[in-house]
Amino acid sequence: MPSPLPGASSVERRLIVLLVFIAAIAVVGVLAIVPYRLYERDVRLAEVNAHRIGSLLHVSLANDLQRGTSVKEVSDLANRLQAVADLEIHLRELPESELPPGDPGGPGSSVRHDTDLTYTAPPILDKDGHSWVATMHFDLSPMKRESVRLIIDLVLAVLFGSVVFSVGVFWLIRGSLLQPLHEVTLRVLRFSEGDELGPAPGFETRELRELFDALERASSVKRGA
Repeated sequence: MPSPLPGASSVERRLIVLLVFIAAIAVVGVLAIVPYRLYERDVRLAEVNAHRIGSLLHVSLANDLQRGTSVKEVSDLANRLQAVADLEIHLRELPESELPPGDPGGPGSSVRHDTDLTYTAPPILDKDGHSWVATMHFDLSPMKRESVRLIIDLVLAVLFGSVVFSVGVFWLIRGSLLQPLHEVTLRVLRFSEGDELGPAPGFETRELRELFDALERASSVKRGA
């Protein structure tokens, strides 16, 4: 059994370190890029959808208020809308001393704290000239959970693929190169001690077969000398 040279590391160990490093780089790269991009995309999409829903509900409420519908009927409509759209609607009439937040003909505004989105629709003027403000609260946590699940699935897929790739490459190189080289080394050591090289092992690669053929020719020359 050949003893390892001092200060020299085996190819097998270096190969393991390299493959582990490659797998770690792949996983870290995915963790550094994919979660942020996916989460930002999904949350942004949820915000856009909330704005669209808020605009539609604003139009519906404004239509009833401007037609002179009673406050009770408008409140009932708001309750039905929030049940259908799965959100909370707060509709209030502004006192004359309070200025409307924004232009009645302008766009709405929103503020998000993590998964809680508050959308404030443009002020609504009823037929009597009174101002109303509709505030809608959206819960974006379902979208966040879906995004987190997708991120976890992607990371696990990359991790599994990296492990399978690394193990496959390791066993391929070990079986087709490292173990045959170890066998050739043992044969050469036995030959140096006076034994025969013996029959050629069943190497799978052409390079190792050529190497063993060269050793056999060298041994034949040695015996002839």
